[in-house]
Amino acid sequence: MRRSFPALAALLGAAALSLAEGPSKGSPSDQVICVACGDYTFDRKDATPATYEGKKISLCSINELAMIKRDPDKYVWAADPVSGSRVNKIHTEFTADRRVKVRKKDGKIEVWPRRFFFESARTRDAFLKTPEMFVKEPYSG
Repeated sequence: MRRSFPALAALLGAAALSLAEGPSKGSPSDQVICVACGDYTFDRKDATPATYEGKKISLCSINELAMIKRDPDKYVWAADPVSGSRVNKIHTEFTADRRVKVRKKDGKIEVWPRRFFFESARTRDAFLKTPEMFVKEPYSG
C-alpha cells in the first residue's frame, strides 16, 4: 500500500523554490565584510569585489586592496575572541555574526553588525553559548 504525503511534498517544493531563487534580502549570505575597514558587515550590493591570496574578498573601494597588500597583519588577521589565537579572516570557515554596541569618536553609541572569527568550531560554539563573556561593549570606534 502506497501512502501519499501532500503536505510534505508541498513543503519540499517550497524549500526547493526558495533555494532556486537564492538568498532572501537581508539574509546573512547577503552580508559581506570589508577586510580593510574592520569586522563590520554590510550589504553585498554595496561592496567592491577583489581577490587576495586566491580568495574573493569584499572591499569598500579597490584602493583598499593596496592597503591590505602593504600591511596584511593589520587587515587580514583577527584574534579569536575565545582563545586569543591569530585567525586569518579571509581563510577561516569559522565565523559568527552578532550585533554589538559601538562607541563612535563623537561619543554616540550605535548598534552595528559585526563578524567574529574563530580558529575552530570548538571556540565558535563556546562563543555562541555565552557571547557576553567574550564581547566587551561598547567598542571604541
